[in-house]
Amino acid sequence: MTKKYIKYIIILVLMLVIFIPFNGSYRVQSIDDLAYLVAIGIDVGETNELKVTFEFTMPNSSGESTSSEIAPTIVNSIEASSLDSAINLMNTYMSKEINLSHCKAIVLSETFASTGVSKLLYSIINKVQIRPDSYIIISKCNAEDFIQNIHPSLENLVAKYYEIVPISSKYTGYTVNAKIGDFFNQLSSQTSEPVAMLRRYRRLFIWTYRSFRL
Repeated sequence: MTKKYIKYIIILVLMLVIFIPFNGSYRVQSIDDLAYLVAIGIDVGETNELKVTFEFTMPNSSGESTSSEIAPTIVNSIEASSLDSAINLMNTYMSKEINLSHCKAIVLSETFASTGVSKLLYSIINKVQIRPDSYIIISKCNAEDFIQNIHPSLENLVAKYYEIVPISSKYTGYTVNAKIGDFFNQLSSQTSEPVAMLRRYRRLFIWTYRSFRL
């Protein structure tokens, strides 16, 4: 009788070893089911705490565009009490699930940034999909207007534009290569001053976050 039970246990263990590695394949999502975000804009809301602007890349399935044409994007805004709520609300009426893994820039209006960004940064840093090397930009105008008016002249992909512009600090010295992970670490520290890019449509500055601490 004991040998019979041992046989059943061995069979059960073998079945678990075989089937567990394939368990994750049922949760695989096709890239066609995802909406890839390239930038997030945060403004002070009119009817709620935040006005969140989402910029998505729009895949060109027609194949008619040439290499000289700028890849189109879709920009949508929604008001919510938090960033998480805004993402959930946007997911409710989009045909695809929002994916944050390709987010290149987080744009905050100067009006919103002056009220304090600690709560928002905690929410952003805790999101696994948002990479710590995403850039943080402070906009002199509304973040929504800033994103709407980004029209790169020498770059076809907006995501590439957001990625390349901050690197200009290496050869100009007029701005700073400010990443969200570094900004958060500096904001949490008592020995350093967090800085970000202060940007208008065509001009770059360095913005120092002097007034608020965690």
